[in-house]
Amino acid sequence: MGAVTMTQQVNEDERQCYLDDVISENVGWIRIQEKTFKRWMNEHLKHRKLEVEDITEDLNDGLALINLLEVLSHKSIGRNYTKKPRINAQKMENIVATFNFMKGEGIKIVNIDSTDIMQGNMKLTLGLIWTLIFNYQIAANLKDVDSGGGPKKQLLNKINQKLRPSGRKAKNFTNDWTDGTLLACLVNCIAPGLLPNYTILNPDEKVENVKLAMDLAETWLGVPKLLAPEDMASTSADDLSNMTYLSGFLDCKVKEGAPVVYPNRAIARGPGVSGVGLLPGKPATFEIDASKCGAGDVVVTVDGPEGSDPVKVEYSATGDTPGIYTGSYHPKDEGEYVVNVTFCGVDVPKAPFTVKIYNDGPRNKVDPKKVKVEGPGLTGDDILPEENAWFKINYTEAGPAEPKVEIVGPDSQPISFNVEQDGKGEQYVSYKPPKFGMYNVAINFGGMPLPNSPYKVKISPKVDASKVKIAGLAQLVRIGDNPIFNIDTSAAGDGKLEAQVVSPSGKLLKFVLDDDDKGHHTLKINPSEIGTHTISLVYGKVPVPHGPFSVKVRPECEPDKVKLSIENTTLRLGQPTVFKVDSTEAGNGDLRVRIIDSLGNEVDVDHDQADYGVDTFTFVPKKEGDYTLDVTFGGEPVTEQKLTAEPRLKLDKLNIFGDGLNSSKPLKVGEQCKMTIDASRAMTGDIVIREKDPSKMSQDSPADLELLVVGPDGRPVTLEIEESEEGVFKVAFTPDKAGDYLFVAESEGVAAPKCPIPLKARGLKSVKVYGPGIEPSGNLCGFDTHFVVDAREAGEEKLQVDICGPGTGEFKPMPTITEPKKGLFNVKYDVGLHNMYGVNVKYGEESLNKGKPYKPKVHTHSVGAFPSTRRRVEIQVTHMSVEAPSQCSVDDYIDIRLKYAQRFKTLASVCGPAQPPAVKVLGPGRKMVDTKTSVKDSVYKVRASPVEIGPHKVVVRCSDSDLVYGSFSNMFEITK
Repeated sequence: MGAVTMTQQVNEDERQCYLDDVISENVGWIRIQEKTFKRWMNEHLKHRKLEVEDITEDLNDGLALINLLEVLSHKSIGRNYTKKPRINAQKMENIVATFNFMKGEGIKIVNIDSTDIMQGNMKLTLGLIWTLIFNYQIAANLKDVDSGGGPKKQLLNKINQKLRPSGRKAKNFTNDWTDGTLLACLVNCIAPGLLPNYTILNPDEKVENVKLAMDLAETWLGVPKLLAPEDMASTSADDLSNMTYLSGFLDCKVKEGAPVVYPNRAIARGPGVSGVGLLPGKPATFEIDASKCGAGDVVVTVDGPEGSDPVKVEYSATGDTPGIYTGSYHPKDEGEYVVNVTFCGVDVPKAPFTVKIYNDGPRNKVDPKKVKVEGPGLTGDDILPEENAWFKINYTEAGPAEPKVEIVGPDSQPISFNVEQDGKGEQYVSYKPPKFGMYNVAINFGGMPLPNSPYKVKISPKVDASKVKIAGLAQLVRIGDNPIFNIDTSAAGDGKLEAQVVSPSGKLLKFVLDDDDKGHHTLKINPSEIGTHTISLVYGKVPVPHGPFSVKVRPECEPDKVKLSIENTTLRLGQPTVFKVDSTEAGNGDLRVRIIDSLGNEVDVDHDQADYGVDTFTFVPKKEGDYTLDVTFGGEPVTEQKLTAEPRLKLDKLNIFGDGLNSSKPLKVGEQCKMTIDASRAMTGDIVIREKDPSKMSQDSPADLELLVVGPDGRPVTLEIEESEEGVFKVAFTPDKAGDYLFVAESEGVAAPKCPIPLKARGLKSVKVYGPGIEPSGNLCGFDTHFVVDAREAGEEKLQVDICGPGTGEFKPMPTITEPKKGLFNVKYDVGLHNMYGVNVKYGEESLNKGKPYKPKVHTHSVGAFPSTRRRVEIQVTHMSVEAPSQCSVDDYIDIRLKYAQRFKTLASVCGPAQPPAVKVLGPGRKMVDTKTSVKDSVYKVRASPVEIGPHKVVVRCSDSDLVYGSFSNMFEITK
């Protein structure tokens, strides 16, 4: 279906008026139009397996419009559009392409711009779709209409032609269709019997009536249901939507198997319809043969002359054959009577009948038996399709009437014929049967059939065209070729071979058809046009089966048909690149292939023509850079393709990452170090990555990337390399000792970016903890203790020390941490209570004592219980005692005995110099009391001379560190 330019029939002003209605701001039927127009589009787009859901969104990339125009026009829009548009510029180019195509089709687009479609303007988009409906559907169906007026009136007239058998008529495309009865009438007029009860439909049941008619039209007439039944039945019925739907009835065909009837097969005969021999006051008999019309009702009415009484008609079915009716009516007055005969509401052939009745009966008397006929047109002898079939009718002795001839072909369609009258009661009738088959020639005289009418005329072939053999029918030839086709008709019977060759432009092409009089023919053509030529062969008036035959003619040389296939435009240095040039469909021409480097020099290319028309070329790039592949065919360029030779691996696009390469976070000895090498963007094909072996100066086979990790001792560390996905490699190694490592990745001796990468491995095994502060013995209550953490080989981490005192753990000494050297820590803390302590040491996140605290034990010397001025806790010292009188007087000598175990000397040496403790006595004013000390057998005897009244304190010092601070007010009192 192509767009139709109606220069005379179509009033452009009226068409534009419709378009203005669509885009008007006051239109109230936008919703109905949107649904109808969308269904119309989808009805055509289904051939491309496409569907539009929202016309404001699904048209804005141009693809749906392109496919719709190609389906409607049966033409290609070309390749100048983007099949997968992603950006607005590409979408706009597609829409512009559709507007240019419509302009070439002669379609006028007014007040609508491509920007409106892309932005989804509803009203203007509807206007564009209406333009397509108008040009490709409505105007196309009105191109043969001769009546005046605009397309709306012409469409209405054509619809009324379809309605004519029912006597009904449509006045508009809105209100007349809302109750559905007119639509039902239209369906039954096109397919009589499909909806025979349309006359009794209830007009109040609007939607049900419309739906019933639409369903039958879609099922049996192939008219798609573009309009929703409730929309046609709506008071807001849209005339453009109704016109879109109703125009589908103009060229619809009744499908095979439809429950229809055929009024055109009814035959009315007898004096009552011919008027022969009738007299006023006498019965006029008739017979209606509707036996071949299907199931339906015959209705006969008679209208008498003006002013006469109504004419009563009586008729009924008679005989054994259904559908045959006999009847009569009684004309009382002289004059003209009109006999109406319908079948299923449709006039039978030649109805209504005009019957003239006179009192002078002989004027109406005729005798069909006296009509004489002869000729091959009634027998079919030696008549072939499209040949002249004739016969003569002689009625000079048959009475005052004229013969009436009707010829029906094999498909029940009437056949046109010519009648020549000699003026002496003789007619010469001729016709040309269009095809083989049985023809019915009916001859009536005076309203009555001739005795042998209708005549059965069989037009049959005299040959068997299916036995014609054709050889050498090339499907593809080129300009300059002279193809010859061999045609053998020796087994097909005696007939004449005829041929016709049509060029793509529709011109008849000259040809030479020779034969040897034995049924062997040669057909020679010399095509001069490019395109598909058709060859039609007819033998003995019978078309040769499977024809017409197509012959595609192409130019002598078609460089654009040369196909180049190459694996990759990115080449790898030193690796052969194979590409093929297929010129099998390119015609005749010389193929030339050159490869030129970036300096303009032509490089060597190996050529191997393995198959006819398919050439194989091999090229090995020897240096990095751009190359140009220049292919010509028949001296015409085919392609100038750019090729790039690159190394197998581009180091600048190599990405090496992973926690193991974080220089600020040392590796852990014994734990796997993982890293990733992403070469997906760096490789030009498959690559090989492997561990480098320094002991081998040359590997057995070269690798694209070599990896090496050197440990603290200078020896390589074993690597694990695995390709997790294409171009991505996982590398892992496990440091076995603390120290500095070095990671190297290189390609052909060139280091990858950031390489070599220094790494440090640290571990708990390299951290040393020692000193009395963590030992199970050697710590004395009241003394500070300490221990050392040597992490100089374990990297920089935070040292954490947590100390828990004995018992419930409420007493938590606070350690003092100093770092005299980098990584060497001295931890000091006080032990004010005796018994077992818990010491937890963490370096970084790791526990140096494997989760179990160190358990140092603190020993005491017992001097009784007294409060400490430093910690306000009770201090017990074991293996040491003080003996003193409970009371003494001023100026009296008092003896204080201090006993200590012999091993105290040994223990004291841990905390300081191995010297005996010093004992002092302080009075109430912290005045020193004169004392004399003597020692014998580990017992100190201190003689003090108090001079003041009040409590006195005994201070014991060991190695310049206070071991005991406390008041002995409860032990002795100095009195007067």
